[in-house]
Amino acid sequence: MRRRQMNPRQRQGLLLVMIAAAGLLGVFLLIANYVSSVSEQVGPKTQILVLIRSLPAYQPVTAADLGEITVPQKWAPSNAMQAPADALGLISTTPLLAGTDLEAGMLSQQPLLQPGDEEIAFAVDAETGVAGQITQGSLVDMIATYTSGGQTGKGYATFVVRHVRVLGVATGASPAPITLSVTPQQALIISLAQTTASKLTLALVAPGSSATPANVPPVSQGR
Repeated sequence: MRRRQMNPRQRQGLLLVMIAAAGLLGVFLLIANYVSSVSEQVGPKTQILVLIRSLPAYQPVTAADLGEITVPQKWAPSNAMQAPADALGLISTTPLLAGTDLEAGMLSQQPLLQPGDEEIAFAVDAETGVAGQITQGSLVDMIATYTSGGQTGKGYATFVVRHVRVLGVATGASPAPITLSVTPQQALIISLAQTTASKLTLALVAPGSSATPANVPPVSQGR
């Protein structure tokens, strides 16, 4: 049986198909090489948190507000928030638009100031503020030390206020101002102590301590 030979037109068509296939293969190799090159330049990727809907000021973040996007690690903000648990329940003091990449510092704890209370500021350093241990939400006692006075005329120390809540602690400065949640009466007592006491010190109260602290009388020199 004789094999049928291709005519010139068929041979030309086959050649064109082979040329097209080679061209497609070349394009594929170029694209693959380009993608690989871009991937090497971009580097590893990471996930960051993003708002998927606008967040009004002072409204706590919920799971429905959060989404995650994948971006090259080199392009992600150094302080980008990544875990939803780090943002849930926090608030922003300014409105944030949908699509905002969340960064540390954008969100903060909800205010701890209760109705009827007031906020008062007090500067602390490593000596007066239990260096680095007092944070937002801590309970503290304020102790005033006087070099002289009282019934004996000798120096003495006394509690100014007991178990007051810390609203916030500034960072990056020494002394660093902290703000306390106090009653109007406590605000007056602290203000007086700030102008008359030789030294004011904050003592950190252990978590879970009684809400009604025990009465402790002033301590004088020589007692």
